[in-house]
Amino acid sequence: MSVSILSSPGSRVRFGDVVTNINDYFSAGADGVLPYVAGPHIVPGHPSVATYGSTADDDFPPTFKRKFQSGDVLLHSRGVDKLASVDRRGVTGEKLFVLRSTDEARLRQRFLLWLLMSAPAKQHIRRHFTGSVNRFLNWGPLADFEFDLPTPDEQDRISDLFWTIEQHRVSLTCLADALATAADVQLAQMWDRNGNKQSIASIADCVTGSTPSKANAEYWNSQDVPFYTPSEIEGDTVRPARQQVSRAGAAAGRALPKYAVAVACIGGDMGKSAVVPEPGISNQQITAIVGLLEADAYAMQALLAHARGRQAMEARETTTIVRKLNKSDLMKVEVPWPVDRAPLQRLVANRRRATAELRAEVDALRQLRLAMLANLLGGD
Repeated sequence: MSVSILSSPGSRVRFGDVVTNINDYFSAGADGVLPYVAGPHIVPGHPSVATYGSTADDDFPPTFKRKFQSGDVLLHSRGVDKLASVDRRGVTGEKLFVLRSTDEARLRQRFLLWLLMSAPAKQHIRRHFTGSVNRFLNWGPLADFEFDLPTPDEQDRISDLFWTIEQHRVSLTCLADALATAADVQLAQMWDRNGNKQSIASIADCVTGSTPSKANAEYWNSQDVPFYTPSEIEGDTVRPARQQVSRAGAAAGRALPKYAVAVACIGGDMGKSAVVPEPGISNQQITAIVGLLEADAYAMQALLAHARGRQAMEARETTTIVRKLNKSDLMKVEVPWPVDRAPLQRLVANRRRATAELRAEVDALRQLRLAMLANLLGGD
C-alpha cells in the first residue's frame, strides 16, 4: 500500500524539544470532580482511552495528582504498550506521562499520538524500557528520541487520516456494545417470563472433568487431544487449549464432545461458560453440559452468561473455603427453555454473527492503520 501525503522528509528534531511532560497538579478543592485515567483504562493498541473513572469514586487513588487536558497523550511509564489520547480534562497518576506539544505551530497535538505509535518511536521506547523486576521508562531517554518531523500541513493530513480510522473503530465498538445490550434485554425478558423454565437436568446431562495423572508420562507425552481449563473459558466459545494430552491421557479423563457447554464451577472463575468447539477433556474445575446440538448449545450458553443466569447459578453454589457449584446443583438450575426455541436460537445466532463481523472489521482497521503508519512514518 502506498499513500502520497509526505512531500518532504521533514526536519530532524529531538522529542524533548517539541514535547513537554506536563506536571500540573490536581486539587480537589480547586478543581472539583474530574474524570481520571489509570492503567486499566487504557487498552494496548487502542488510540483512545477505553473508559474513565471519577475522582468522586471510592476507589479513586489518592496519589493521582497529575492533571491533563483534552487532546493530551498519556503514556504509561511502567507499561509502555499503554498509550492513548484523552478527549476531556482530568487526572492521572505519577506513572503516566502527560505529553503535550510545546508549540502547535511546529508540532500538532493531534499528530503526537501517531508519532508515538510509529515503529521508530516504539523501537526507541523498547530500547530504553529498563529495569529487572519492575521495568520503567524515564523521561530523559524518551526526550532524546530523534525523528523526522513532517511539515504542519503534512501532520494535519496524516492526523486526519488516522483519526478518521480511529473514529470508525470506536463507532464499530459502540455498535457491538449496543447489539449486546439489545440482546441482553431480550434475554432478560425470557428469564422474567413465568412458566417456561426447566432444570438443566431435564434438558441435558452434565459431566465433571478430571485431570489425567501427571505422574503418568504417557498421558502427557503427545499433543493429541485438547485439555481445557477455566482459563480458556472466555467469550461464548472456549479458546484453544493451552495444554494437550495423548489419546491415552484423554481416555483416562472424561470426554467433552463438540458443543458441550463448559461451566467453571469453582473459585473466582465460577459461573463463566463457553461452548467447546473441538472435542477434548477438562480438569475437575469444569462441569460441562453435554448432549446439545449447536444451536441449543449456544442458546444455553447465552442464558447462563446473562446476569440472570449467573444469579441462578450463584443461588445454588456452596461456599466453604472457596466458592463451588457441584454438578448436582448445576443440574438443578432452571433456565428458560420453551418448546419453540427458534426465536431464542435466532437471537443468539444473529448476535454472534454480527459481533464476529464487527470484530473482523475492527481487526481490518487495525491492520490498515499499522500498514499506513509504516508507510508514512517508517518501520515495518
